[in-house]
Amino acid sequence: MTSKQPRQPHKTSSSSVIARYCTPRSTFLLCASIIYVIVVGTQFKLARIISNFNSHDAHLFSGGGLTSSSLSVTPSEETLLKNGRVLKNNVVSQPLSSSSTSQRLLVHTLSTQIATRWNLTTPHAIPLLERQFAKPHDYDPQRDFFHFHHLYKSGGTSMSDLMDKTIGMPKVGNYYEGILPGSYRSGDLDHDEALKDITKRLQSGTKREDLPYKAAYAHTGLRPVYGPQATKTGKFYLEHFPHRRLRVVTMLRDPVDFRASNHAMIMCGLNHEVEVFNRQRVDRGLEKICSPAEGLNISALIDVKIQGILAKCDMEAKDPQKKIPARQQQCQKERRGIDTLKHCRSAANLLNDPQYEKHYRSMFKGVMGRFHRGQSFGGTAYGRMGYGYESAELSDGYSVQAVEQYTLEDLGGLDLTISGAGDGIGEPEPDFIWFGITERMKESVVLFYYTFRLRPAKRVPDARVQDCRPTCERENVCCGTDFVRFPPLTFIFAFASTAWWTEEDKAIVKEREPADYALWRAANAIVDVRMEKLKMEVKAKLEAGETKESLFYVDWDQLEELGITF
Repeated sequence: MTSKQPRQPHKTSSSSVIARYCTPRSTFLLCASIIYVIVVGTQFKLARIISNFNSHDAHLFSGGGLTSSSLSVTPSEETLLKNGRVLKNNVVSQPLSSSSTSQRLLVHTLSTQIATRWNLTTPHAIPLLERQFAKPHDYDPQRDFFHFHHLYKSGGTSMSDLMDKTIGMPKVGNYYEGILPGSYRSGDLDHDEALKDITKRLQSGTKREDLPYKAAYAHTGLRPVYGPQATKTGKFYLEHFPHRRLRVVTMLRDPVDFRASNHAMIMCGLNHEVEVFNRQRVDRGLEKICSPAEGLNISALIDVKIQGILAKCDMEAKDPQKKIPARQQQCQKERRGIDTLKHCRSAANLLNDPQYEKHYRSMFKGVMGRFHRGQSFGGTAYGRMGYGYESAELSDGYSVQAVEQYTLEDLGGLDLTISGAGDGIGEPEPDFIWFGITERMKESVVLFYYTFRLRPAKRVPDARVQDCRPTCERENVCCGTDFVRFPPLTFIFAFASTAWWTEEDKAIVKEREPADYALWRAANAIVDVRMEKLKMEVKAKLEAGETKESLFYVDWDQLEELGITF
């Protein structure tokens, strides 16, 4: 018979407080208030704990359906080396297993709030966001090589310039040492130019493992690197940088704005016509106008463009060697009364035209190479419009929930089994170490510096910012514009809601493209987590004795502009 143990002094814990006061008889307001006090009171403790996560070894894995209980998994000591990554039983972190209940509650609360904010419907959203909180910083400048896949009209040109001025420095001759030659801010990757520089360096005595390149950028995609759809760029990197861990970064943009800008600037090429039109207005003492609401007649500009095309055809007729067959065919159709640019006259025309089905369906396939695990990889190998020709909604295994979950896993950098040669079978694809969102450029740039431990740039060139565009009603006046400052130069990412598209046009895209919007929402949720995590980590480092000077990779100025101070 066991002896009776002396009664221990009662200690009130957060769980007992909740159990004691949150009874059926208590009011909702009282319960909410108690929980709020507990959560706020533990936030400072969590800051230190999340900061310590970075001491863990390598990446996280979320290879299938995650549940809340998976947060308590402790990795085994068995290790597996695969493509330069260290996996411990495929799960290479110990997210919150050693955290207190109150600390786990805070992460769970924040993850729940973020999932709700972005209307994530997958049942795995909250545990995946919790894992994003625990994802360690594992960028290694001595081993990693990352490829920036620049989707057209996503703000990527400015990011390419930023890469030049940070990770690319120093500049020697025409090239930045850290950027692979053949990288083009508004073009495809030139593999021949890259190989020429690699060969020259090797012949001069540089060892392959000492090649200085840290990154590349281009409209050309990288993934998949493995499997039957392996890209030329992926094969090139594997051949010439076998010692490097390949990683990928990209930029996203609001799905409607992404289409609007591609439509006006790429498919229809109206930059020149708008510029000439407004220059003529200014010469007459009038202000520039940039939207139909202000009187800009898009269809009339298309008429001007067609006249220019016909004039070029007439010029080519005088010199057969200069003829461009496609343009000649277009001119023949126009002379027969066929409107070859009908889809350019308005957003409504595009939405009802076969050109939409050909170029604007599920455009975000170019981001990861697929929307979900049931879909085949592809659509990232080439620049321009190498995507948008298929509907993700028609693929086997598609659902909004599947796209959300896959985005949180893949774009979130949590799954190292994803492979173009078969998930869990082939070598893992390069993971997403960073991505930015055009409408959230300040936060994106802050996270860029923080991720790659880069000193914020003092000067970045203005990347072709147009005074007048389909996403901005007039110069410097854009609803939702994110102004990004690189002292002493200020330049503007004017990517606001589409002024050339009606609310009805936008609603049609939102209804027609649920896969793009599922990916978009999940991506925003990831950025929310990463910003919260950054704030916690920085606060913990400062409290541990670090200074703003020692944390040189934190963009204090832009954080302050975002309303974040320490």
